[in-house]
Amino acid sequence: MTRTIRLAARQALLEQRSFWRSAEYALFTFIFPLMILLLIGAANVGSYLPGTHIKNTTVFVPGILAFGIIGVAYVNLGSKVAVLRHDGVLKRIRTTPLPSGAYLGGLLVSTVATAILITTATGLIGWLAFGAVPRAGELLALGGGLILGIVCFASLGLAISSVITSAESAGPVAYASFLPIAIISGVFDPTFSGLPGWLSRLVAAFPVKPLAEVLQNTYAARPFTAWDLVNLVLWTAAGAGFTAWRFRWHS
Repeated sequence: MTRTIRLAARQALLEQRSFWRSAEYALFTFIFPLMILLLIGAANVGSYLPGTHIKNTTVFVPGILAFGIIGVAYVNLGSKVAVLRHDGVLKRIRTTPLPSGAYLGGLLVSTVATAILITTATGLIGWLAFGAVPRAGELLALGGGLILGIVCFASLGLAISSVITSAESAGPVAYASFLPIAIISGVFDPTFSGLPGWLSRLVAAFPVKPLAEVLQNTYAARPFTAWDLVNLVLWTAAGAGFTAWRFRWHS
């Protein structure tokens, strides 16, 4: 066990080096959510949620925190594992002395590290550009929400990688499976409303909106329901179960 943990840590370091050496990949992973934060945030400066004294940016910043987590833990991880499988890398890993668990563990630790960096950058820019900061006493709740979100979407990223059939479709499938839900969940527009009742309930069944609401509460005291936490836990279990059932090391 000690050897596996040590090898997983070394693999995580190698994954991070590989990530940052791919300048375009690393920049897009960071620049995309930060660009959305600055562009849409600038358009909402000075405006408030209808009927409240809460600034739109105070709710928008944690929404982008959720978006950044999903981009790293779900889209990047899912598409990367699918490409590695398609290119035969995962299959070759099984023939090396490196334990499979250590390889996957290193990949997941690297994903967590990247997610932490991007949420830190998003939170810092949200504070400097828009003055949006978590409420006093909510840092632990914010950290718990971020951890739960990373774990949930990492498990779903591994799950979606199991159903992607080609390297070419990896990125499009990963983005197409969550971006429409993020848009109608109000992640990019805090004032978004007016969905039909059935569609609102359908959107709430997916984990994107619950994660955003949990994080938004730590910034703007917008109470979330217990269902939001249950939802994230259930999707985490579903993703882990599906991965255990369908994960393959070869195409």
